[in-house]
Amino acid sequence: MAKDKTYSVRWFGPFEDIEDIKEFEKQNKSTNFQLYVINGYKPRARYDSYYCGQTQRSVYERFKDPGHHINDFRSISAIWIGSISNVDPIHGDINVVENIITAQLSSIYGENYMLNKINTRFQKYNTYVINIWHNLKGNRIQRYQRYSLPSDLPDVIGHEYEKELDAHLLFSASKITWKNVE
Repeated sequence: MAKDKTYSVRWFGPFEDIEDIKEFEKQNKSTNFQLYVINGYKPRARYDSYYCGQTQRSVYERFKDPGHHINDFRSISAIWIGSISNVDPIHGDINVVENIITAQLSSIYGENYMLNKINTRFQKYNTYVINIWHNLKGNRIQRYQRYSLPSDLPDVIGHEYEKELDAHLLFSASKITWKNVE
């Protein structure tokens, strides 16, 4: 029987352009950012689109790749970069987290507004993703701006596999309240 897996993703942003990301990554060399979400407008689009991606290099270097989806946007509203902070993730871990976040974003915004091809093949074990949001100074964000990624993407996303039914269930819980405990 496979064990449940939990991933804590610390998100930093919002960034408005990739040069800001380059500087941020330089200042935070000890952190590996494996995930990113881009929100912006495609050419001639009236509504914004989203793209969730992953990298094993710096996010800035990944965005410089020819044919990267960042080039599909006419204008960028926000970019958030994330680091899986509770484990030292291998490529498979990053894939699982990206898949769950992409599936959740697709259920929120609709597949037509996602630049990702939605992967409908989930792992056959229970997985939980905890999203923790930080501003560019590194402070945890308690209040979220409406219609922003931190307000829309739930703080907890769960994927449970029902072996008897061979079914996958995606659920979420929004807005964890953080309190100091002494």
